[in-house]
Amino acid sequence: MTEEHSETTNGVVEDLRPAPPAGAAAGRRGPFGLNGQQKLILVVVLIVHVTLARFTLRDLRQRRASAVRGPKRLWRVWATTNTTGSMAYWLVGRRREPAA
Repeated sequence: MTEEHSETTNGVVEDLRPAPPAGAAAGRRGPFGLNGQQKLILVVVLIVHVTLARFTLRDLRQRRASAVRGPKRLWRVWATTNTTGSMAYWLVGRRREPAA
């Protein structure tokens, strides 16, 4: 017998390897054990976030401070931190410019 198994007196073989931690997925090694589909989703989400943040930062740079609800610096930080910040800027952070 190897050191990973032990035979008891009644002939039953026991597995001596430590059990994986609760909640750990079988076959994964750490946080980077993603399958192909998960990696693809992660890449798509990252591309969407970077694109949306870039458009948000460009709009903030070109827009007057009076046309933005709240401080522009706060919107910049929030837009680059997470995608929710960019979406919030486009939905509620901009004031409508009066029609000329």
